[in-house]
Amino acid sequence: MIVELEKNRIIVGYARVSSREQAVDSQALEQQIARLKAAGATEIFQDIQSGSKNNRPALKELMTSISEGKIHEVIITRIDRIARSLPKLRECIEIFANRRVDLRVLDQEIDFTTSQGKLMVNLLGSLAEWETDLLSERVRHGKQYRRNKQVANESYPWGYKIVNDKYHLNESPFLCLISNRPSTYLELYYETDLTKLNALTVKEIARDCIDIFFNVKGATRALKVIFQKYGLAKINYRRNGSDGKFHWTVTGFIWWLSNPVLCGHTAYLQRINLGKGKRKKNQRENWELVYNTHSEHKLITDEEALEIQRILKFNHKKGPITNPELNETNSYREYAYQSGLVFCAECGSKCITKSAKRKHGGMYYYFACRYTGMGCENITSTRKQNIEDALIRTLVQRSQTITSELEPSPLPPEKSEKLKELESRLDALEKIPGFDPDMENLKNKIRKQITEEINPFISDSIVDKSTEEIIRVGNNLAIWHTLCPDDKVKVFQQIVHKITVHNGKVKEVILKI
Repeated sequence: MIVELEKNRIIVGYARVSSREQAVDSQALEQQIARLKAAGATEIFQDIQSGSKNNRPALKELMTSISEGKIHEVIITRIDRIARSLPKLRECIEIFANRRVDLRVLDQEIDFTTSQGKLMVNLLGSLAEWETDLLSERVRHGKQYRRNKQVANESYPWGYKIVNDKYHLNESPFLCLISNRPSTYLELYYETDLTKLNALTVKEIARDCIDIFFNVKGATRALKVIFQKYGLAKINYRRNGSDGKFHWTVTGFIWWLSNPVLCGHTAYLQRINLGKGKRKKNQRENWELVYNTHSEHKLITDEEALEIQRILKFNHKKGPITNPELNETNSYREYAYQSGLVFCAECGSKCITKSAKRKHGGMYYYFACRYTGMGCENITSTRKQNIEDALIRTLVQRSQTITSELEPSPLPPEKSEKLKELESRLDALEKIPGFDPDMENLKNKIRKQITEEINPFISDSIVDKSTEEIIRVGNNLAIWHTLCPDDKVKVFQQIVHKITVHNGKVKEVILKI
């Protein structure tokens, strides 16, 4: 009878290593499994996770089977394979005792039924916990040492590599587009030197991804173009960079675009350690930022970084929309800037966009309260053109008010040295007799430069100007009406705080000045 009971005993083993590298490179997991099987285990539960994590899947499955009475004995190599925290270790041993399950530790002879054995378990558990704390402390000191030396982080964004503890742009050949392949590509098919195949480097692809984002003005749209251009499919892989895999989710792509490393800076403390192997992203304002650590290896300029954040902020502010705000030329549509700025004057909710067909062709575009008929009496929609007209009137009035408040100068403003030089060059060219197309192009170029010098509002650097400067020079209707949709998005989102509408009319335009 005793022999029969021994035959029916279910003996399992539990093996654990801390990381994938230990499991693959050092065969630590394989060695544990071999020892457990040699000791009599017929089934092995295995985890590749830190012992400080209490939600390991294989351990949870093992403890569930024990609670259900399916297991009679568990074999481990060391006591810290079960847990590295004393509370978790006590919890597991208590479950073993309650279900009368034997626990056999190959490297430590422990009798869990005696007081000496229980003392030994507590001592070993405390030592394992202490060792974990020491390891965490060493890691913290190591990271602090790296921060003090201002060296690159262990992980690095796509487009970079680490050379002598510094970020360097990765100029290694990565892939060759079909459109770029040489005519002799079949002869080079087995060639290991990718440069002969006109392969693009990691740096070139990374910069191209940034340019695509600027062209289409959106992360989701950019990824669609990137995946189509480079023939990439979605893969279930979490990392980009050292593993050579290339794929982004929308969130991951935005996180990459916003990484200070791309601007030549190094950011520390981007993630917070919550303990027990858990981490989360830290708030950007709490990062420890060191500027210009690798300025010769920038992917984007500081100005481009600001533009990226402006586009992301605008897209986030306007929220999801039915129709994309881009046309075939990859520029914003006419009233795209109004998204996220128009609110109901009665209930205060953000208005939604609508459209209707004209009788003689074309479309009308409106904003309407989302709660019309559900308690809000703001029934009539407001045309987007009427909103723009009211906005421009407000801007002109505000500009004229600011101008009138300034004390009039008895003398005209003195010309700048640059303006004098441009006028002198133009005057000299005008005195040259005859007609030359190249000469006329040069004259037109100088005339444009003179206009921009007189009226800085026309300059391409309008986004860099302050809100007050933009409004001050905008005392002319023509200035506002000549803006293209892209400039409207840049300018109006910068200077307008909110527009309220009620029953087809604009009630108030609130500026940021």
